[in-house]
Amino acid sequence: MTIDWHEQWALHAPDFLDGFVHVKSFGFRLKPGPGFGDLSHPTTRLMLEMLPSKISMPVVDIGCGSDVLSLAAHFAGAPEVYGVDIDAGAIQHAKENAKLNNAPLFFGATLPKVPKRCLVLMNMISSEQQVAWETQKALHPHAEEMIVSGIPVEQRERFLAANTYGTLVSMKELDGWTVYRYSRLSLKFRG
Repeated sequence: MTIDWHEQWALHAPDFLDGFVHVKSFGFRLKPGPGFGDLSHPTTRLMLEMLPSKISMPVVDIGCGSDVLSLAAHFAGAPEVYGVDIDAGAIQHAKENAKLNNAPLFFGATLPKVPKRCLVLMNMISSEQQVAWETQKALHPHAEEMIVSGIPVEQRERFLAANTYGTLVSMKELDGWTVYRYSRLSLKFRG
């Protein structure tokens, strides 16, 4: 079965016009494709709300999907942006969206280098986050800030009790989902 991404995005994505999702708050657009992040899910909107309006350090977007968070980080001033995903279709989709927006971003299955300090973004369910974060051990001591979402409200207490990301700075919720922003202060590193 072939999925008609244009039809799916047209049905579900807000601000879908002329074949693209328009991310007005950051001034870019996304073409339909297989990468998660068409703005229809509350976690994507929460991540965009939590993202700083001005970013001065490199950004690593783990599970980059459509490229929506990576592009937002780029347009917020991040000097370098690296999107990592295990899905080859999502990586290709992210590359197409970067090209569409003339954004010089890196996308791949692994990081080409580890920034000395960075902001890490992860928008995926908590069980996937744990696995994804464990695969990025070289990045752990360099994560100055983290913004994570994909945690249902009913799992909040369990998620916070198992925190391995650092000091909680702020959190928001929308439509039964939560987003958390952590700082490096007292950051807990495994292994």
